[in-house]
Amino acid sequence: MLKVKKGDLEKMSLLYHRYSRRFFGFFYNMTNDGPTSEDLVQNVFMRMLKYRHTYSDEGKFETWAFHLARNVHHDHFRKNKRYAFQESMQDSVYETVDEDNTELRMTREDEIDNLKEALLSLSPEKRELLELTRFQKLKYEQVANLLGISESAVKVRVHRTLKELRSIYVRLDQ
Repeated sequence: MLKVKKGDLEKMSLLYHRYSRRFFGFFYNMTNDGPTSEDLVQNVFMRMLKYRHTYSDEGKFETWAFHLARNVHHDHFRKNKRYAFQESMQDSVYETVDEDNTELRMTREDEIDNLKEALLSLSPEKRELLELTRFQKLKYEQVANLLGISESAVKVRVHRTLKELRSIYVRLDQ
């Protein structure tokens, strides 16, 4: 990104190839809409170009980039009031050891459906927190910088969110 900042715009394609899938996953898990997610990914890279002068090598690139991604998502949500904000976490991919075992497959499908429903029951802020820490695998320090809170506050929020998710899941599983 420092090379892009200095004017070597061809390096932007390298950043795009490295991060576009992660941004798409982030947006898709927040919107559950593929075409919208693709548009939002493009918007992130357009903002990177527009605001490249604000990047500094003091922090991690991922933190700065996901800060832009969050802003793009929030701006999109604000502009599109009809946007239902139906969010779902990444579809879980699983393989059964024995494809002929229909009961095992159905049980896993029920578990995945319950987990998706439990995730949708969480507030958008809590889902975003899980998306950043668990699915995008950002470190707590990065998420803390992104959200403007302390690292210990992030840990507490993640712990409480996972506890709430577990409670909702158990309720749905009964």
